[in-house]
Amino acid sequence: MEFSDLEVKLVDVNDMTRVQYLREQEKPVKHISFHPNGRTLTVSCTDGVIYVYSIDGPVPELTKKIDGIVKRLESEEQASAEVAWHPDGRAFAAPTATRGELNRMRK
Repeated sequence: MEFSDLEVKLVDVNDMTRVQYLREQEKPVKHISFHPNGRTLTVSCTDGVIYVYSIDGPVPELTKKIDGIVKRLESEEQASAEVAWHPDGRAFAAPTATRGELNRMRK
């Protein structure tokens, strides 16, 4: 996996010819987190939006945009906006601007 400012490139390590791109982000990418099942990916961006992708199929699908949980950040800023998934995948935690709550994702 590698990412530039606005694009995430996923490469299957078992088959290097299988490459997927995530390009729906409107601002630079700050952090990427995989759901424990490996079929969902969250991308936290500098605009304070968390993009949730399903990467289970042949083409990644943006399933949800969550705004207002993580703080808006500059690309070079050391602060984190990374999502941390609970080991059973029922919920994730993310640093909030107000140091607030846990956000639940339901499948």
